[in-house]
Amino acid sequence: MRGRPVTGAHGKSAIVNAVVASVWPMIGDGLVRPIIGARYPIQRAAEAHRALAAGETYGKVLLTVGE
Repeated sequence: MRGRPVTGAHGKSAIVNAVVASVWPMIGDGLVRPIIGARYPIQRAAEAHRALAAGETYGKVLLTVGE
């Protein structure tokens, strides 16, 4: 999060608390889901980073470990 005070009405704590109260329940219920644009095995992390930097991806890029 960009530079904000930790406390106060518009501080980081208030924003995190609002996300926990409002957004996480929707994620838990499956109403909000990330868009997965690509999956790379962890061994290809450099390739995944290059794809991100080049704008060749959309959504989230996941690094997978194991199967």
